[in-house]
Amino acid sequence: MALIVDSHPALGEDSKKFWMDALQNARILYFEIDKAIYALANNEIKNYSMDTGQTSVNVTRHDLPQLIDRRKQLRKEIEELEEIRGKVK
Repeated sequence: MALIVDSHPALGEDSKKFWMDALQNARILYFEIDKAIYALANNEIKNYSMDTGQTSVNVTRHDLPQLIDRRKQLRKEIEELEEIRGKVK
């Protein structure tokens, strides 16, 4: 993630919107991955269709390790974006 200085003159409304959109998108993807992990790990289903908002992705139980890793990465990204959000308000 890029470092943002909240007093920087180049930080206009477009920049703020970019960071807010990035945070919203990361949260949506996190939620969808979390649902997929839960569905695959706790149910009798063998595959799950994730709707990311832009596309639909089919995942299977075989994909669980990658989904768990991606969820961890997204959690870190969300925390960083929330920190940035606090600086650009």
